[in-house]
Amino acid sequence: MSFPALLEAAGRGEHWGLTELFRAYQPPLLRYLKAQEPAMADDLAGEVWVAVARQLARFEGDETGFRSWLFTIGRCRLIEHRRRAARRRTDPVPHDRLDGAVEHGSGGDPAWLVLDRLAAQEAVDVLVSDLAPDQAEAVLLRVVAGFDVPEVAQIMDRTPGSVRVLCHRALRRLAAQFGEEAALSD
Repeated sequence: MSFPALLEAAGRGEHWGLTELFRAYQPPLLRYLKAQEPAMADDLAGEVWVAVARQLARFEGDETGFRSWLFTIGRCRLIEHRRRAARRRTDPVPHDRLDGAVEHGSGGDPAWLVLDRLAAQEAVDVLVSDLAPDQAEAVLLRVVAGFDVPEVAQIMDRTPGSVRVLCHRALRRLAAQFGEEAALSD
């Protein structure tokens, strides 16, 4: 099925259309959010999909535009979360310390358990852990989400040149860091 037909069906509220969009775009969105805000990624992704479902009938654009719109909403939810957290600082209790805690975000669904344990997420976390936040975000949007420079610039509200500089500096830093670690492991 073509993307425009899928988008039209989802915009009409067809369950299968929304499900297909979710299956296609949830994994990269979740990786992006987990790399930015690991403890809140599932909640933020849920907020993104609620916003998408509410506004989808009014969306106009192609697949690239949809991906850009989705990640822009994700980034906005992330910024809103960080602003709220800065206003009211709390120290969340790890879910494994709560009595009778249910596995966070899984609801017992094996698909979610697999997604939560993907080795790719661990790799992303290691890669961006030593990068400046704006560098990490630019690299995540370029590599994990698969956006090109102009799309990342639009999502981050920056110029394409500044996105290229952020990515270049981040990649130089990663090359220096992992080049040394690779040499030590030989």
